[in-house]
Amino acid sequence: MKTSMKKIVIFFGLMMVSTIIFAQRRVDPMERASKQADKMKTELSLDEVQYKAVKAINEEYAEKQIEVWRDSTLSRESKHERMRMLHNEKHAALKKVLTEEQHKKLEVNRAAHAKKYRARMARHHADRAQRMQKSLSLTDEQTAKIQAIDKEFANKFRELRSDSTLAGEDARTRARLLREEYQAKTKSVLSEEQLRKWEAQKAEHKRRRF
Repeated sequence: MKTSMKKIVIFFGLMMVSTIIFAQRRVDPMERASKQADKMKTELSLDEVQYKAVKAINEEYAEKQIEVWRDSTLSRESKHERMRMLHNEKHAALKKVLTEEQHKKLEVNRAAHAKKYRARMARHHADRAQRMQKSLSLTDEQTAKIQAIDKEFANKFRELRSDSTLAGEDARTRARLLREEYQAKTKSVLSEEQLRKWEAQKAEHKRRRF
């Protein structure tokens, strides 16, 4: 797998971990880890010894990931850095348990899952303007502007992910700056009342994550 492709897979792997944790926050992490092990057992044809080892690894890192996301002392960037480290540690631990053939298949599966995730997120962002129009009572002109902003930054993030010349820290800094610019442009479209309502909605969404 080329270096640029590895960066893309890792990037989306981290995002997928975050999404899974938030979307399934009410599911016990041990139950989720067990289901992940069951899926790997089927997909990779694990024997019982491998299955138990994989399940233990999944449980260990599920707990560690939850602890990171619940740590209010960490900044967003620090959380993503910790998640990246945990992702790498977990990957190394799993690699020791799997055969070379199983590990190759795991990489192929992850790349396929990342592709599906990108498509799902693209659909999600495509609907963002319509959701904001309904929840914030945007005008047609505002909705069109939000759609243009979404398209602009989708392209910028796509270019960032495909830039294999950037080091990890540089890529994360660029991503943070893009997110800040994205938020600023979105806010510039909203009225004061709409902005207050939008901020309240985001705060409520963040609260529900935990």
